[in-house]
Amino acid sequence: MKAIILAAGLGSRLGPKAKGLPKALQKVGDRTLIEHQLEALSAEGVGPVVVVVGHGEEHVRTVLGDSVEYVVNSRPSETNSLYSLWLARQWLEGEVLILNSDLFFHPDILKRLLRTKGSALAFDSTSHGGAEQTKVGLNGGRITDLGKDFPETGARGENLGLIKFDAQASMTMRKRAEAIISSGGERTWVTEAVRSVLAEVEVTGVNVAGLPWVEIDFPYDLDAARRQVWPEIQRSRHPGRRFLYRMRTPLSLGAVAAVLITVWGLSAEVGPASIDWESIPPDSAERVKLKRVANGSQKWWIVEPGRTVTVEVDGDYPVRLEARPLLPENRADTVAYVLELTVDGEPVHYEAHRAQPDPEVSLAGWTVGSRDREVHTLPPGPHLIGVKFLAGRAGAVLVRVRQPE
Repeated sequence: MKAIILAAGLGSRLGPKAKGLPKALQKVGDRTLIEHQLEALSAEGVGPVVVVVGHGEEHVRTVLGDSVEYVVNSRPSETNSLYSLWLARQWLEGEVLILNSDLFFHPDILKRLLRTKGSALAFDSTSHGGAEQTKVGLNGGRITDLGKDFPETGARGENLGLIKFDAQASMTMRKRAEAIISSGGERTWVTEAVRSVLAEVEVTGVNVAGLPWVEIDFPYDLDAARRQVWPEIQRSRHPGRRFLYRMRTPLSLGAVAAVLITVWGLSAEVGPASIDWESIPPDSAERVKLKRVANGSQKWWIVEPGRTVTVEVDGDYPVRLEARPLLPENRADTVAYVLELTVDGEPVHYEAHRAQPDPEVSLAGWTVGSRDREVHTLPPGPHLIGVKFLAGRAGAVLVRVRQPE
């Protein structure tokens, strides 16, 4: 798979912070942004790579040397990103990855995108509340629309600026880019061209909520990359470290959306009520009892933000995961939260939930949210299930993993 990195922009919104260098050459840690990107691409076997340069071309060539191919946009002040992509149109064939050079991201974001079949676009369901953000629409896992002008009420997240095209989509995108440029659209953005082909090309949305990233437009974005996102990327590479979600916009500003990422034969559905389910105690988690208004109590286990509980299950039987958010006392609003499900140490499912207070149950010191549940079918044999509270506004999450008695 090839990659096209768009790095011709002026980066004028960084102002003096840029020190006269293009955004691609801003340093985060001991490397430039584009070097971080090339390292991630190389680790996943993506190549060859072409970089479309413009402003600061000579500096980019000095840093990267002959490790990449180059296409030159000699008119960066008069054109926008689609013109740069059009200049590299000979690369826009077969499977190709397109990304902006001002995107700083956790390498796992790229992994999720690449393991998705066909064309795919990375988005973050915890972020879509700002005027500068390119919001995405989603239906059944498919991207239906995107743009800064997309209504926030229908948005399912923010576009990162990282997209993968299969051969058919590359051909369609190339034709559309040529048509737009030939009709005078040299100041068009790539996202506008992508938007125009969505009716013809199926593009899967890949939700990267919970993984750290930042698009560097303004000085505070660069500060966030250096002081927050980069340290979180470093820490998340070690066991027991927490992830950080999108820095620029807090979760409270947006609804969250779900996307299923399948690694091997995992399926999920709401379980039948007729089965008697038994809760399996997880390792190293505090057990609590919820009081029911009607009668009796329920056993649940608390998962704090960034923490994971693990449970041993038998793949010969269905596995039901149930979850409830815990809110401060007397809260009456809807809360959004994201859970990550791992099987034998591999992340296989990221689920975003919305819950309202449940008046039928209570727990001292908390308002208990409504229950979400889903049933998973695993390959036969023993497995270790992990449930992580990845992101959200809840103080904690109650979970229980259950199998038929």
